[in-house]
Amino acid sequence: MRRSLIALTSAGAIALGMGGYAVGATQHDSVSGQSATCEQAKREFETRAGQIRKQLQRESQEGETDSRQSTIDATRAKIISVLVEQNPTCFDVGTRAAVAVSQQHPPEGQADAAVCDLAGIEPENCSVAAD
Repeated sequence: MRRSLIALTSAGAIALGMGGYAVGATQHDSVSGQSATCEQAKREFETRAGQIRKQLQRESQEGETDSRQSTIDATRAKIISVLVEQNPTCFDVGTRAAVAVSQQHPPEGQADAAVCDLAGIEPENCSVAAD
């Protein structure tokens, strides 16, 4: 009787240990999946924000604005806003706030400032039309 009680207790301990391992492994996989998703979203965000920065710097050096390029920049700004909206846990509160401001149809100057903030450009050096 005593042997069977020890065997039963041992089996229960092993089952609990394996169950805990399975739960831990599942949670670890979801965390690494979240991390990979955030890494991809941040990489895409930085690529597009960098494109906006380069174009706006080029325009400020040349002193003229191409309307077609302004449309492209505004589209890139919308895309980085959507990236943040779809992956809110991947971005800091300041970035999420800038997206919220740019999406709420503020006066043009405020929308431009929000887009510039998203792209990492000082607002006084930035003049993108955020439609």
